[in-house]
Amino acid sequence: MHVSAARHAVHRLRPGEDLIEGLRAMRDGLGAPAVVVTCVGSLSRVHLRHAGAEEATRHGGPLEIVGLVGTLDPERHHLHCVVSDADGRVRGGHLMPDAPVRTTAEVVLAALDDVRFARAPCPLSGYDELVVTDA
Repeated sequence: MHVSAARHAVHRLRPGEDLIEGLRAMRDGLGAPAVVVTCVGSLSRVHLRHAGAEEATRHGGPLEIVGLVGTLDPERHHLHCVVSDADGRVRGGHLMPDAPVRTTAEVVLAALDDVRFARAPCPLSGYDELVVTDA
C-alpha cells in the first residue's frame, strides 16, 4: 500500500467540451503523476465498453452522469462512467472517447504527488493493470 496526501482541484467543463480531453487537460495542468477523479453532470452522448465486450456501445443523449470515477496518469487513464437516460434507464462501463458535455460536468480531482500511477501487463487478468510506485 502507498500513502499520499492529496491536493484537490475543482473545475466545470462546459457544453461541447469532450469529457476525457477535459480531464486529461486538468491532469496535465496539475502536473501530478497520479490523479483520482469523480464527476457529475450531463453528456450529449457516450461510448461505453461494457464488461467483457471488445467494442464500445454508443448511447445517445441527453444523458445524466450519475457517477464517474477513475484514475489518470501522464500516459493513460481508467475511467468508469454511469449514465441515465430520460426514462431513467442506467448504463455503465468503461468510458471511451467521444463524450461531449451537454450542460455541465462538475469535476473534482485529487492530485497525488507522492505516488506514481502506471500500467503494466497482468498475467492474471490479461490486461494492463494499475501499478503504484512511490514518486
